[in-house]
Amino acid sequence: MGRIFCAVVLISISGLSLAADIGAELPPVEFKPVRELPNDIPTCREGDINISECIKQGLQQITPRMKYGISELNIPPLDPFEMGKSSYSYNSGLLQGRISMKNVVVHGLSEGIVDKVDFRLKNGRVRMEILSHVPQMFVEGLYKADIKLNDLKLNPKGSFNITMTDVTMRARPIGELYERDGHTYLRLTKLETEPKVGDLKFYANGLVPDPVLNDVILDFVNQYWRQLYQAMLPETLATWQPLILKSTNDFFAALPFDMLVTKN
Repeated sequence: MGRIFCAVVLISISGLSLAADIGAELPPVEFKPVRELPNDIPTCREGDINISECIKQGLQQITPRMKYGISELNIPPLDPFEMGKSSYSYNSGLLQGRISMKNVVVHGLSEGIVDKVDFRLKNGRVRMEILSHVPQMFVEGLYKADIKLNDLKLNPKGSFNITMTDVTMRARPIGELYERDGHTYLRLTKLETEPKVGDLKFYANGLVPDPVLNDVILDFVNQYWRQLYQAMLPETLATWQPLILKSTNDFFAALPFDMLVTKN
């Protein structure tokens, strides 16, 4: 389940970066087969009438541990989380052009809080809804771009950072169980996500040579960030969700589902 939490966070970050292009990719992870769970990894029982609450508590228990990663479960270090390089195109009226980013690092994900889980299993079909939030996130990295912001053409290059507060994430994974090598595994067939941001502050240097004009542009971006975010998010989700679905299925293909949710 932890991989789903990580994946939903990535969608929020990419949306805030106003991304909408197949140049985006998830950081590579080598998924090694899991033969047994570490003793301190919580599990739930399939027939438990309070299984949703059990899964919620289990997710919350392992979230702080993701700060340094859980190698036994193929979960990389989460805080700070290194996203590497990416390249995006966008065309939303206010913002048009292309931007490339590298050395992007995300801070604060290990402070995530799982607010609610709704887990349903019937006839080998799994449906879940996971609601979580991160109180504050800080993203930093390097960028270069060829963009048009409103009527202003820019070819900036420099460093940037984004401070976000009250980042909420709602994920709705749907999947099916299958048998392999004496274990039951989960394969997701659909993953819907809804990231929302309470507030955001954007900073970048190098937008223009004149530092005064640079600040004027920043003021404009910070004033209209919600419009930019809402305009870009649908295309961003369409790009990222298939990547996240594949990554999550790679994760569950290496980790038997009946180790996490044990049979009666």
